[in-house]
Amino acid sequence: MKKVIVIGTGISGIACAYLLKKEGFDVLVLEKEKHNGGKIRTIKENGYLIEAGPNGFLYNETTIKFIEQAGFSQNLIQANESSNRKFIFDGRLYEIPQKQQKLILDNFLSLKSKLALLKEPFVKPNYDDETVAEFVIRRLSKEFLDKLIGPMSLGIYAADPYTMSIMSNFKRIKEIESMYGSLIKGLIKLIRQKKASATAASGSLTKQLYSFKDGMQSFIDHLSKSLNILNGHCVKSIEKKSIFKVYTNIDCFEADYVVLATPAYIAADIIYNLDKDLSDELKTIPYSPIVLSALGFDKKFANSATDSYGYLFDLNKINYTIGVLFDSSIFKYRSHEDRFLVRMFLGGALRPSVIFKNNLEILQCSIAELQRSANIYAPFEYYKIIKYTHAIPQYLMNHKQIINDLQTFESKHRGIYFVGNAFYGVGFNDCISNAYNLVEKIK
Repeated sequence: MKKVIVIGTGISGIACAYLLKKEGFDVLVLEKEKHNGGKIRTIKENGYLIEAGPNGFLYNETTIKFIEQAGFSQNLIQANESSNRKFIFDGRLYEIPQKQQKLILDNFLSLKSKLALLKEPFVKPNYDDETVAEFVIRRLSKEFLDKLIGPMSLGIYAADPYTMSIMSNFKRIKEIESMYGSLIKGLIKLIRQKKASATAASGSLTKQLYSFKDGMQSFIDHLSKSLNILNGHCVKSIEKKSIFKVYTNIDCFEADYVVLATPAYIAADIIYNLDKDLSDELKTIPYSPIVLSALGFDKKFANSATDSYGYLFDLNKINYTIGVLFDSSIFKYRSHEDRFLVRMFLGGALRPSVIFKNNLEILQCSIAELQRSANIYAPFEYYKIIKYTHAIPQYLMNHKQIINDLQTFESKHRGIYFVGNAFYGVGFNDCISNAYNLVEKIK
């Protein structure tokens, strides 16, 4: 029986380990922390359920298949209907219309940007990589960047659109431009195709948001029970001989295959003795800092805005907060019925200095923001502040070259593989999809 060592217990590592075990491999998982899950962590306190990391995932066939395969689908919950409401704060809370055509009719965008939409089909495509900001300004306008695409980039990646690669972060959008010569032409054709193939049962083109009744960590805990995981083992290096030797702070382990499912900067240290150049390159992948501020309130202080998913910010209206989520309105079981939970995300690539503020300062920033943008002047009854100095990896203009060099390393050192959100997508769905792809390689 071939032996595999998986380093790291984030969703990428856990999913890889689980799938490899199902394929008949002898799998050992090494994790330096006491808990499993990486950034996925669920905290239950004072009647609130706080997600320290992602709060859910959009419907994805591969992810649902994996959850069913793991025997955990009975714990899935769908987002409340109120979560379909989303806002952008541009000095007021503007509710994003679910029918995008309405953007043209109301006063959210200037006349200049509305005209830019009409001109978009005639803008020549650029087949080379460029930053997200360059792409949006070239095809649409700076206002589209500031009010829509920039906030979305911050909401997903906590990233600076002026430095992030369009090909590495929004590959599908670039593909649409290349294939159809225009985003509008391409989206119209794709929508028509989806309508033609939509089943009568679904009747919707939007993807449903899912989570788990007891939080995202409950799925990690469920998977972990069936795996051989050694916590407290910090991997120091890998030695390549007839088999691989993996050295930790405690022991040495042997394996036929090694999967690195760690952040890029940790993987860099582990492979230093095998490839110094790649090690140095992996350390150049920046991570945006994030501060999570969770606040609990009596529901009598809720207003119409809180009955929604939450809101993002026009890039010109950001103080310290880049996103606000009304968790009690998104999913059930996040608070008691007479309470509501708000999670706020501060910092990101545009406001990295927030990470250096103390908890009192962060709390003051959070309260001031809710008063300014959501008109919530209520006294909070609970709070939790969590800081991540290395929250989300940033895919910059050199990311494609990093991936090429990574794959060259894998070809040279057969049996060592990289997986995780630093390379092929930062989302929960990306990580599970990449785990399946990696298992196919190893098989």
